Amino acid sequence: MAVARILLVSGSANFSTRDVWDGYRIGLEMCGIGVVPYPTFSFLKVLSPEAVCSDILGTALDVSNEIDCVVFVDGLYFRGKRARVPLSLRRAGLPTVLIATDDPYESIPNTESLYTYRFTNEINSATDDVPYLPTATSPLPALPRVDAPTYDVSFLGTVFEDRKPILLEIANFCEQQHRRFLIAGKILGGTEEFDALTYTEVRQRTIDNSEKWEIYAQSRVAVNLFRQSDEPADSPGPRVFEVTAFGHAALLTGPTRSEVTRLYGDSVYHFLDADTAITAIGHAVEDDSDRQTRVARAQEITLEDHTYEHRAAALVSELRDGEQQRSIQGTSEDRIAWIIGCGRTGSTWLAEMLGDLPRIRRWHEPYFGRFFRHVHERPKDLERNSSFFSKRHHQVWLDGLRDLFFNMVRERYPKFGRHGLVIKEVNTPELYRWLRPLFPAGRMVFLKRDPFDVLDSYLDLQKPGSWNKQFGESSAPLANDNVRRTAEHIRSAMHVALEAYDAFPAAQRLQIAYEDLLEDPVPSLMACGELIACPVDRAAADQIVEKHQFQKYEKTGTLEFRRRGKAGVWKESQNFTPQVLQIADEILGPIRGRLSYGD
Repeated sequence: MAVARILLVSGSANFSTRDVWDGYRIGLEMCGIGVVPYPTFSFLKVLSPEAVCSDILGTALDVSNEIDCVVFVDGLYFRGKRARVPLSLRRAGLPTVLIATDDPYESIPNTESLYTYRFTNEINSATDDVPYLPTATSPLPALPRVDAPTYDVSFLGTVFEDRKPILLEIANFCEQQHRRFLIAGKILGGTEEFDALTYTEVRQRTIDNSEKWEIYAQSRVAVNLFRQSDEPADSPGPRVFEVTAFGHAALLTGPTRSEVTRLYGDSVYHFLDADTAITAIGHAVEDDSDRQTRVARAQEITLEDHTYEHRAAALVSELRDGEQQRSIQGTSEDRIAWIIGCGRTGSTWLAEMLGDLPRIRRWHEPYFGRFFRHVHERPKDLERNSSFFSKRHHQVWLDGLRDLFFNMVRERYPKFGRHGLVIKEVNTPELYRWLRPLFPAGRMVFLKRDPFDVLDSYLDLQKPGSWNKQFGESSAPLANDNVRRTAEHIRSAMHVALEAYDAFPAAQRLQIAYEDLLEDPVPSLMACGELIACPVDRAAADQIVEKHQFQKYEKTGTLEFRRRGKAGVWKESQNFTPQVLQIADEILGPIRGRLSYGD
């Protein structure tokens, strides 16, 4: 698809990310892209939130506007009920794009279902599917250099509570050294601490662009303070790029981030804490020659690679490549692997590890197999001509289910095809015999485990106080009837899974033993990636395995979902009384032998 005309939707805030939105508006136009700008923050002053949402939908879908895709800058406003906007657009066939500006400070749920493409301003939030697209600078006004700036130091922005202590330290230093310090912007919690200082001026208001550039031009040093976050952040923010591009004030930025250091080296001043910030300010205001040399070098770095024209070109290139790939990938049936078998075999653990790998997603127990429950329980309906499921017409209802399935996949995983999908479906064995006729090019992973260990785990979850609220109140989990019923369920599920596996094409299937996963999961993860044409790097697999080590999980042990993380538990289990062992041998012995677990 030729991405030629974009609806560019801003967030609701009339500051901060507005500059990012405005930067892309200008940058896209400089790249020759038609832009229909939608400043949400302005429209909300005259329209209700519901009207704004409807207006965005109408603007995007009006054929006369010829919109190719819709780009949301920040996306924070379109959460909760307003998530219907990107969701409706994507369902209507328009690619939706999120440029996340608040990573890692604020998260947006369900981004994969809402947005066809997602980009992040934060390098630590980037993945193979979420490219790193940092902020940048727009074209700036050309103001003459001031020989004697009014302010030695300035800070422009919101003074959050975590920023106030270091600004107070700087203000006290300026007071002692008789240096002029300007704080301009919104100051949360009041200005009382600064009011008594003679050399500190406070402008408690929203600063527009013309005043911003005047402040930078009238300052020797401009301070950038990165916000604190629970998750580590390492990327430069918009102020880093705009101050350096402007070429007047020197930039003092911190606490130190390695990505800022990588880009700018010593062309900007870095600090770790208040003491190092004050030391850097002292050097900067006392050595005009060194400061101006740094300013010129930093400006050259920014203008060469970090304008919004550069970012817009990268965005459009990614979108065009992505749309071309989406158009030729079709259903990508060969990139789906069904994990089958039986419950309590470690399938959740395997699926979690696979889903954390690059270019692989997991779908946890969709229960798609429940569509086949009727014919599983009443197989004679396949022979009854008046039955909806009659063999005579089975291709019609199979094709319908297949289409329904892929429609749901595209709904939930809009990037499917560019990445693979692992589906854990161990609780609907009625599906297994239908996987080959439904998905002849699909893939299958049969996960096996010693049936005696599986039985022990099932008996544990049926005890009072167990994690499983549905089955965890059995009055007599070890009663013969209950043990027999549970063992028969395990035998049936494993028998059906093994038959389906044996009937599947050899090149499209993989058998994994839980016991092998315990010993070393990496070869199995790599084999699964190879099965769905998503090669897994060994180093990436090692990291995922380290993350999912059993001892790192909370709530493990008896009656918990994750119990022991080892094999042969049944041999020492209190559940395996002589009577239970006798029933297990009788019912599970044959399938245990077929799976190569005989003693």
